[in-house]
Amino acid sequence: MEELALSDPVAEAAGEANWLPKIDMEFKTDEDAYQFYNNYAKISGFSVRKAWINRRASGVVISRTYVCYKEGFQGNKRDDSDVKKPRQNERTGCLAHLTIKLTDRGSYRISEFHPMHNHELVAPTISHTLKSHRAPKKSRSAVTGVMASQKAKIEYLVRQAGGYKKVTFFSIEDAANKSWAPKVDMEFENDEKAYQFYNDYAKRIGFDVRKAWINRKSSGVIISRTYVCYKQGFHGNKKNGNQVQQHRMRSSERTGCHARMTIKLAKNGRYRVSEFHPYHNHELVNARTAHTLKSHRTVNRVQCTEAAEDSKMEPKVKDECLNQLIVSEQSNLPSSLCRNYLHAKRKVVPKVGDVGAMLQYMQQRQVDDPAFYYSIQLDKEDQLTCFFWRDGRSAVDYQYFGDVVCFDTSYKIDNYGRPMSIFYGVNHHKQLVVFGAALVYDDTEESFKWLFENFKSAMNEMVPSVVLTDQDVAITKALDLVWPGTQHLTCVWHVYQNATKYLAQVFQGSRTFASDFRKCLYDCEDAQEFVSEWIKMLEKYELKDNVWLKKLFDDRDNWSVACRRDMFCADMSSTQCVESLNAMLKEHLRLENDLTQFLEQYERMLYERRYAELTADYHAIESNSIVASSRMLRQAANIYTPAVFDMFQKEFELSFDCMVYNSGMVETTYEYKVTSEGSLKVHLVRFNPLDSTLSCSCKKFEFVGIQCRHVMKALDVTNIKELPPKYFLKRWRKDAKVVSLRDLRGLATYNELKSAKVKRFRSLCHIFGVVATKASETIEGYRFIENQSDQLLANVYAILQTRPEEPQFGEI
Repeated sequence: MEELALSDPVAEAAGEANWLPKIDMEFKTDEDAYQFYNNYAKISGFSVRKAWINRRASGVVISRTYVCYKEGFQGNKRDDSDVKKPRQNERTGCLAHLTIKLTDRGSYRISEFHPMHNHELVAPTISHTLKSHRAPKKSRSAVTGVMASQKAKIEYLVRQAGGYKKVTFFSIEDAANKSWAPKVDMEFENDEKAYQFYNDYAKRIGFDVRKAWINRKSSGVIISRTYVCYKQGFHGNKKNGNQVQQHRMRSSERTGCHARMTIKLAKNGRYRVSEFHPYHNHELVNARTAHTLKSHRTVNRVQCTEAAEDSKMEPKVKDECLNQLIVSEQSNLPSSLCRNYLHAKRKVVPKVGDVGAMLQYMQQRQVDDPAFYYSIQLDKEDQLTCFFWRDGRSAVDYQYFGDVVCFDTSYKIDNYGRPMSIFYGVNHHKQLVVFGAALVYDDTEESFKWLFENFKSAMNEMVPSVVLTDQDVAITKALDLVWPGTQHLTCVWHVYQNATKYLAQVFQGSRTFASDFRKCLYDCEDAQEFVSEWIKMLEKYELKDNVWLKKLFDDRDNWSVACRRDMFCADMSSTQCVESLNAMLKEHLRLENDLTQFLEQYERMLYERRYAELTADYHAIESNSIVASSRMLRQAANIYTPAVFDMFQKEFELSFDCMVYNSGMVETTYEYKVTSEGSLKVHLVRFNPLDSTLSCSCKKFEFVGIQCRHVMKALDVTNIKELPPKYFLKRWRKDAKVVSLRDLRGLATYNELKSAKVKRFRSLCHIFGVVATKASETIEGYRFIENQSDQLLANVYAILQTRPEEPQFGEI
């Protein structure tokens, strides 16, 4: 025995044979390593046993050792006298083994290989009798893919079927060059599309597909996945056949087929075909019967109609579902999903009791607040589809800060339970201010049209200059019809949230993609810089062929901040600032909670927001005592609120690091070329002293509403120490909410009203609503208006006695 352990004649005879294991040899999977070592063992004359394994918490194999079947020593645990049938000890403590370890690249490398055995090896002619080399009983070795040709496989299947009779077998070779046939290195956007592609191929060839092995990261992202033929493996009863009743025994249809397709997550976030085995060891079905296989079963028109009737859905919804499902004689929707899909069309419905709670709340609020506005939309079947409401204070705030409005529909992403949507903007302290809210149970174009029309009516027909929304086709179409003069921009925050959904594999597969993607979204100053950074990102992460990113880039004018710098957005290019508001409300929006609790929380949220604004107003008055070293800073500190002044001061300080290296003049306009420290980008500043007009190519003033560092630097070199007053926007000033009644009166115009009297009445209600809102904030204001009301009413009576001529429609 010792002589046997000192030499390995098989290894000596192998020389440089490619079947001989070597240190640093690599394999794609641990199973490939096992098959390789087992093949080597078969040639050498020993059997292999899977011994020690080391895994991560996620289940990934870190290392594994395969040993000779005679490794260790085998004995009975009990005393030999107590054992009726002692087991024969065949092990000799053999040290031959092979160890593999996981590399950084995801492959498995041979880290240790001991070829020497301490026992006699069997002859290659009988090595197939050893345990690890035995062919499965139900298919034998001929079925495991060892056959040399396609013809031999067909002949075997014919013999197994009972004789040489005609067998239908699709030519795999003919399908190999087809566009619908899988190929190694073929890529897919996600694992589901890879499955659909392989399933379509299987239907053409004549076999069924089963989702087999899957490997995930701890975050849940799929790293690799294997789809196999439905006859892969062997299917048997776990119990002994004698213990299973005859009528419950399962018939085995599997043949150990090796046909499969494996995909792996690539660096670009797509899934690449890493392995494809086309050949089968069983008869394939013909095209006429392929649809009977499990993964190819479909739903016909009758089944869809029956499912719609069983779901008890409304006629309009049922017709819509059937039109979407039934596109031909047979729909491509799996039958097991038909009923789930039809029910899902009505998953957003009001909870029982919600409608009554809302109506009670609205009526009580109108008693407490005469300026309170609400509206309800019903469909043809009198089913609730939308609620909208706003209080009197929201209407007043809208008059001041309604130039830019964000319509937030985060419930679509976060699934709060109740479909809450909020209209909001930012005030002169850069705080979030709510203009109205809605519960949208039917997010269709018609419902959004109704909602935007009611919002316009509730705000005295005043529409915003800019509206920010989510990426939604129904919302876009509704806005184009109802607010045609309003510029529509998609929220960058929603774009980023959608990207995390559609590019989940890319975000998980790279630590730097998120920062590079955010740079394209938020940090680019103009369209040229945006396009340049976008191309760099696509090349870096191999995303040039990504369909979703292509569509997003083509639509960049509707969402890219860099491409729409000429649009004033009040520094509100995203809805991220509403996240804290949603955090306060989402727990109360869940269906298990009473809607009344949510409405109370909503009122509490409004109160807290308005109290924060009142506190900021007080601090703004106190900020007049700020002593600044520069005349321009002192000017800004006296005009701007503290929050906006901080933005202005930052730009002012950055202007010190700017340089003016060239200047010229075109007619009466001076031109300055300004660069910032650490940047080669040149900004062109123009200044016309005749009308004090200033402009910069960075367009910060047009986009945010405060002047940029480049303009400040240009003014400094011309010895101009103060900004022209017109560049201090009213909405950012401390006196942003100080307006005349005539200004408010001009905002309250109604073109649709056909009665001049009703028109005047609605306008005066709005004016006095604003006065009442402001006066009620202090006891002094209240008493002043109360004292003036008698004199005001006496003057009105005096005017009525003169009976002036009734004005024509269109006049006030």
